[in-house]
Amino acid sequence: MNKLLGYFSRHDRGWVLSLIAAVSLIYFPYLGNPFFFDDGYLFTGNVMSHYAHSMFHFDLRWFSYVTLGWTAALFSDVVPHFYHLGNLLVHSANAILLFYLLRQIVGAVSPDTHDSPQLKRGAWVAALLFALHPVAVYAVGYVVQRSILMATLFVLLMQLAYLRGLMNGQVRWLGLSVLCYFLAVFSKEHSVLAPATLAALTLLLWHENAASKRALWLTWGAFMAVAILVTLRARGVLGAAYEPMAAELFEQQGVVASTPMLHLLSALTQMGLFFKYLLLWLLPNVSWMSVDMREPFVAALSDWRGWLGLLAFTAYGAVAFKLLLRGGMKGLIGFALLYPWMQFGVELAGIRVQEPFVLYRSYLWMPGMLLLIPLLLLKFPQRITLVTLICAAILMIPLAWNRLWVFGDDYRLWNDAVLKLKNERVAGADRIYFNRGQALMKAKKWEAAASDFERSAAISPQLAPIHRYLADAYSNSGQYQKALIQYDQAIDLNHRDAGTYFGKGMVLKRLHRNDEARQQMVRSCNLGYAVACFLVSTPQIDKH
Repeated sequence: MNKLLGYFSRHDRGWVLSLIAAVSLIYFPYLGNPFFFDDGYLFTGNVMSHYAHSMFHFDLRWFSYVTLGWTAALFSDVVPHFYHLGNLLVHSANAILLFYLLRQIVGAVSPDTHDSPQLKRGAWVAALLFALHPVAVYAVGYVVQRSILMATLFVLLMQLAYLRGLMNGQVRWLGLSVLCYFLAVFSKEHSVLAPATLAALTLLLWHENAASKRALWLTWGAFMAVAILVTLRARGVLGAAYEPMAAELFEQQGVVASTPMLHLLSALTQMGLFFKYLLLWLLPNVSWMSVDMREPFVAALSDWRGWLGLLAFTAYGAVAFKLLLRGGMKGLIGFALLYPWMQFGVELAGIRVQEPFVLYRSYLWMPGMLLLIPLLLLKFPQRITLVTLICAAILMIPLAWNRLWVFGDDYRLWNDAVLKLKNERVAGADRIYFNRGQALMKAKKWEAAASDFERSAAISPQLAPIHRYLADAYSNSGQYQKALIQYDQAIDLNHRDAGTYFGKGMVLKRLHRNDEARQQMVRSCNLGYAVACFLVSTPQIDKH
């Protein structure tokens, strides 16, 4: 043990290779996990081909999606292994950068600890916890979240470059930090508030600052310009109910209010949920995690939970800022606490109802909070502290594997979400049953699928796709009359869906109502459904 620690203390490559090995241990066995959920939007049509051959035109998330496009062009847009491997590599890089960043920040504030073995070990344990954490699986195991992984990568590089420029006064490092910020926000726009962490770092290191005022003014002017640019590009996201079907979900909960009021209610909801994110990073209980977590929306100003969230969120920020201003080790604690709090402002800027609590978003905010780990080891350098933290990291391995195992099958993924749904009347619960129903349809478990679609329709009867899929499930299970009723409801809600007419036509054909079946096929064909056109052009549609 002593020889191993001695080798690691003398050679950074030992620490770095061990972090890569840890990430590989978690994710390599699951490189074959299928695409799921929003991955499907990227891997349909010509999306991947577009990114593989497109040039940068200030498109949101271009830098992250273009790497997926290149992967599709070089390998395949069907086999998931290469995409998961790419996410694994970016996550490994993030863990390594975090290892260096934590050491540099503590060393800058407390130079006498710069070469301390406890600092290096503490930074490594912190990076290891980040690498193995089951919450991180929701970003790393989800192909489309290459965006949040790459945004985090460039944010960490931005912070390292800015810290170097602040300490040695060299403008090139400050310029590099601006470039990294640009790459971060155009990997994922949710990183727009990342410079707030640099502002806190500047306050913390004000007396050690070697950069000129002019250099800092220019740097911050550039940060502001990039922030304004990406905010204008993302104006449909910030301060708007941009999520699909947001209006229906508000109606479902009986929330009727103007946009400013909805914005306030959403912010109150998110302030309370901030502490749930913190809790899950501190206590990663996988029985509290799922791919689609439904949380109550603060529906009125009279709801005490909203004001409790506001009070707690404000108090948290005030205490952290007060610690930051005290400098030294207390200032570092304040910086660690402020790191997620300052970036969480993006969650307050939008109106979130369909996806109020999404674990992968926290991947971007939490790295800096792990600064508390090396500070703990510096305060309590006894071997028992290190051993306890390493044991905690080891315990995360089966938890991360559990999440990846769930990701390996559509039914397991959505059944996991159903099992953790506390109240099926909460906004968006219909989506969980709908997606599990689709997974059951793929397994040809028609009656079980119909049961899920029935529950989904009971929650959101105004959504045409639910009625169509319920009709398909009834049709496949031989319940033709029920299927016709659901197809008619789907058509009433959306008369432009070619697939619904086709499905209804097939049911009518099975009932030997051939003239009616042909009418439905013609309508489906007129709406562009190629299979319907083929059937209409052949005499088979008229056969009994």
